[in-house]
Amino acid sequence: MNTKKIKAMLRLFRPELPLAAGICVVTGQFLAACRFPALCVGILGFLSVFALSSTALILNDYFDYEVDLVNHPDRPLPSGAVSKGEVIGLSIATTLAGLAAAAALGLDVLLVSIPIWLIGVLYNWRFKKTGLLGNLMVCASVAATFIFGAVTVNDPWNGNVWVFSLMAFFIDLGEEIAGDAMDMEGDRKINSQSIALRKGKRFALRVTVVMWS
Repeated sequence: MNTKKIKAMLRLFRPELPLAAGICVVTGQFLAACRFPALCVGILGFLSVFALSSTALILNDYFDYEVDLVNHPDRPLPSGAVSKGEVIGLSIATTLAGLAAAAALGLDVLLVSIPIWLIGVLYNWRFKKTGLLGNLMVCASVAATFIFGAVTVNDPWNGNVWVFSLMAFFIDLGEEIAGDAMDMEGDRKINSQSIALRKGKRFALRVTVVMWS
């Protein structure tokens, strides 16, 4: 595998996003335990959600191929830098890595990680076109990262964790709706039911402002 191919595959991860998800896990651990977790717990929690978040982002490129031909033709898949088979293979590898890291922390952590992974897969496969429902699925998976962190330190119902989780939910909901408003041309091609396409770009951006207020 040449350097160009490796760089293209790394771009599929959009590493800043899984990194942020992993940091949210560690934040949830800290909020629940009022201290940083044991090193192995922190690392495994971080790696699990980093890998599962990466899976969702990698699959996003696979299922968004037609849209990205319009909106983001420079992405690795529409540009031809990687193949669809390579994208699927990479998503399987990150899924297994994420679930293995969760399982190493216990059955309860694994059981929480599976819905996080499943939401990402279902969103990309079927629900992205649904508009608001798809937005809510993404936001739920983002909010769940804090709760996942709390589960790893055996305090899933910690009030502080849920406050941060809800804040993340509404902030991300605003970002999702605004993102749809910016991608209207490609979304129209796949008959998306986004708020921007149904109600107009201006209305969608107003909803974003409300979410951030």
